[in-house]
Amino acid sequence: MNINISKLIGEKTNPIDISLNYELNNSELLQNLNILEVEPLKVTGKVYKNNGRIIVDAVFSGEAVFRCSRCLEEFKKNVSGNMNFDIPLEEKDDDNTYIEGDYLNLSTIIEEALAFSLPMKTLCKEECRGLCPICGQNLNLKECNCDVDYIDPRLEKLKDFFSKNEEV
Repeated sequence: MNINISKLIGEKTNPIDISLNYELNNSELLQNLNILEVEPLKVTGKVYKNNGRIIVDAVFSGEAVFRCSRCLEEFKKNVSGNMNFDIPLEEKDDDNTYIEGDYLNLSTIIEEALAFSLPMKTLCKEECRGLCPICGQNLNLKECNCDVDYIDPRLEKLKDFFSKNEEV
């Protein structure tokens, strides 16, 4: 999704208002963030020029279906955030993926703002107990009878690394 900013680049003019619904269609970003589906994000704000820089000042909101990072269950959660981007016009480098010619790539800005607004691990609830590492039972739904003192055989020798009589 591109916005024509040629008037902003060429002269001082009024801000460009943004009011749109943005769809993330099977974006690679969705898979990386454990998002299974997302309704169109409502984006509102403005784009303006200030001291040779393009400023994007907007907010987004919507609802998404995530996969919990601990128990792998699906859950819905509201997502929202601010988009405050300050893009220099003078610096022409290959890393500037926001402006190409007279167009501002709003898709990249929205997707980056969404990624930054989410936690590293999305949880269905703060007290999610996750899956049993032995049998795979979802511990939020039912307890299992697995040995909780299970030690990975590759690490078993480390349990005797410090004897009870040694001072550390």
